[in-house]
Amino acid sequence: MKKYRNDIKTIFQVLSYMALYVSISMIDNPVVSIISGGFWLFVWTFNIYDKIKYRNQKYLDEIRFPTQNDLYHKTTSLSLGIMLTIGMIIWISIMTELTFIPIIGLIAGLLILINGIIDVPKGQLKLENSKLKSIGLKEEIELSEIESINIDRNQITIRKENNSKINLDKLELNEKWTSKIAEFLNKKLNTEEVKITCGNTV
Repeated sequence: MKKYRNDIKTIFQVLSYMALYVSISMIDNPVVSIISGGFWLFVWTFNIYDKIKYRNQKYLDEIRFPTQNDLYHKTTSLSLGIMLTIGMIIWISIMTELTFIPIIGLIAGLLILINGIIDVPKGQLKLENSKLKSIGLKEEIELSEIESINIDRNQITIRKENNSKINLDKLELNEKWTSKIAEFLNKKLNTEEVKITCGNTV
């Protein structure tokens, strides 16, 4: 059941957003409806833009890699996108007068579906302003404080100079990906000061 927890959470969040939007749309205030719908369309559109930009190698100081939840996130986007798109098409085909909600719902469904089709790995390491950042790290790490980085099959372990360790876990890396991450770090970091290793050696 644990492995489905994030997937269920994602479905619940998306359905909550849809329910919130429908509730707001029922208010006799078109301005509120337009702002609400426009916000979520912007978020999904930006996600598509971000993924396309990464696929086109525009983020030179960032690498993304597989996690254990990637498949569930992708499946969720595809399933919700297909269901919402089909549902809105049926709604539009049977309605007697043009309304705002199904049109926005159709656009949203297509955006969610596209997000699933062009999905990219959720793991991330990013170098910015002499700091190492990641969605999975609670804090930014100064590059000057890093002593070594070990890349294993299910986690990346960052050891700092004070001998403390920070783990980026729940990954799903094969030999190809560990080599790719190591190559990225070796290229971007001063490897005379930071030791980069692969495998269960830390």
